[in-house]
Amino acid sequence: MLTGRPADITTGGACAFQLPRDPSAASRARSLIAATMRDLGFATDTIDDAKLAVSELATNAHTHASSATRPELWVWARTHPARELVVSVFDAHRDTWPVSGNADLLDEHGKGLSIVAALATRTGSHFTRSRLNTTSGKCVWFTLPLPACWPTTAHAIAPKPASDNLLDALRSRGIPATGCSDDRGISVLTVAALNIWVAPTGFSWRCSRGYVRQPLIDLQETAERIVSRNETRQFHHQP
Repeated sequence: MLTGRPADITTGGACAFQLPRDPSAASRARSLIAATMRDLGFATDTIDDAKLAVSELATNAHTHASSATRPELWVWARTHPARELVVSVFDAHRDTWPVSGNADLLDEHGKGLSIVAALATRTGSHFTRSRLNTTSGKCVWFTLPLPACWPTTAHAIAPKPASDNLLDALRSRGIPATGCSDDRGISVLTVAALNIWVAPTGFSWRCSRGYVRQPLIDLQETAERIVSRNETRQFHHQP
């Protein structure tokens, strides 16, 4: 199962692939990320780095987080905080988290994020939900710089369509969200107690450290941050 096409990634979309629930997950992830990045114009060396890094994440998902839910591979691009490709592996097991720097680089079981951190620009992990259903879980991710040939946005993105797309992205993952717009097309989406403003200048919302702002082209990054915030709050408020 998959959603999206590689071409969608250049215009704010994403690809989500279902991986096997067996040791072939790593091989499948390598094939998928290589094909996706070739279609997007990445250099061979960068693709090779991505294959090694995603193999590590997929191995972790299979070895340390086996469950009835199949892992997923997600790919999208963001322009803030930097122009990067974001590659994530999702699984439904929240009891096991990777620990960066505590593993031998030659560890055949893929413990830790040492290999990934050595290859990627950034790495991380967070609570989230599946992009193919509404299952809660976690994802482990890394980023790589976008190629110089990456297209720029050819036209301004209107806030109303961006708001509608964000609302659809959240609801499709089981996140209860509502929205309203004014005569100028400026929208406000509400998820729990969080208000997300959608204006020509971008998405914005308030967090404990101030305001978070993302360009409208960064729809997938924005949706993922909101889903992660919602899942984190729910997890820590469990009885």
